[in-house]
Amino acid sequence: MQIFADWRTEPDLNRAAYIFRRFLLQEVEDQPDLVAKMDLRKSPEEREREILTFYKNPMTNWALPLSVLLGGDSAFGDGVKRHFLSFVKSRVQYGFGLNLENCDKTLFFNGQEDHLVPSTSRLLLDSDFFRVIGRMIGHSFLHGGPLLTGLSHSFFNLLIGQKDELAVVELKDCPDTDVTDIVLLLQGSGNLTEDECDQVNNLAINWDLPPVNENNRKWLAQSILYHAVIGRREKQIRQIRLGLKDTGVLRMIKERPALIDVLFPRASAQVIEPEMILDRIVWPTVDSDDEDYGGFSLEDTFKITGFFRQYIENGTPEELMQLIQFWVGWGILPQNLYVELSSDVAMPTASTCRETIKLPAKYSTYESFHKDLKAAVSSIESGFGLV
Repeated sequence: MQIFADWRTEPDLNRAAYIFRRFLLQEVEDQPDLVAKMDLRKSPEEREREILTFYKNPMTNWALPLSVLLGGDSAFGDGVKRHFLSFVKSRVQYGFGLNLENCDKTLFFNGQEDHLVPSTSRLLLDSDFFRVIGRMIGHSFLHGGPLLTGLSHSFFNLLIGQKDELAVVELKDCPDTDVTDIVLLLQGSGNLTEDECDQVNNLAINWDLPPVNENNRKWLAQSILYHAVIGRREKQIRQIRLGLKDTGVLRMIKERPALIDVLFPRASAQVIEPEMILDRIVWPTVDSDDEDYGGFSLEDTFKITGFFRQYIENGTPEELMQLIQFWVGWGILPQNLYVELSSDVAMPTASTCRETIKLPAKYSTYESFHKDLKAAVSSIESGFGLV
């Protein structure tokens, strides 16, 4: 039990979360694998349905070793597991293409970066989808996968299990512009017109709040904002908590609340700097006594790797994050990143399972190299198995 006590006292929060995760995994590491199946020959919507079916199983021990079967073939290794968890996380973060509500994409979270809030969709709530989302979040955490970033901090107390009527709710936490317009009216100093009073009162009465008057204006603004962000989403948060409980992860944030910042990192903190990438790159090895390496001259090797270094050094944080997602399958830097030159590819490609990017040696200018790499990197939007 010593390892279990360590995570509660370890001062480094990331280390503490790692110790907790390893404890849960080690308890079942000798048991049969939990097998997820995904057929890449199917449409993206069909693959998404496979994922939802997988996570809807209420009797699963999510700490079991994870294997992934692609198209019914034999199991693949850690690279495919990373792909699978990255695909799951991207659907949690950016929505499913399933036509659940007669729209192009079903979003489980709405709002601005670091102020994401659960959708108020009655269909998603009644279908218990947020419990499924909680399992996805907890499962990815357990197996070292990418996490949901950017969740509003106003929900953290509810997720831990503390009902906090004084939760700090910011205007940015409310994705509904009609509500924020009314809150801004109430927070202003000018007198409200008759039409503005009607707008405020119609919303207040619908939410069982008193009409506006000279004495309750500021209080009503905060009450409307609180209800718009928290009150309308308490059931969704309860479902997410149940999903986290199903995976065993809820215990971690209940017993040590500070670890919720590790489970739900801020998107603004996930910044990748050029040096962070360059320090991990294993460049093509060139023997100075040999004029030719792997079919490429020293001149070509240095030229293309120089173009690539320039791309990294000049990249914005958003471009570098996209590059890493293209390179390894998700936005988490591995210990090593490998670069190869190739005559077999027409465009830059990534072997994410091997954390290797392959660069054609055909380029004579940085402009042509940059154009092709930029186009290739943007292919991460195509989804799992298509990079």
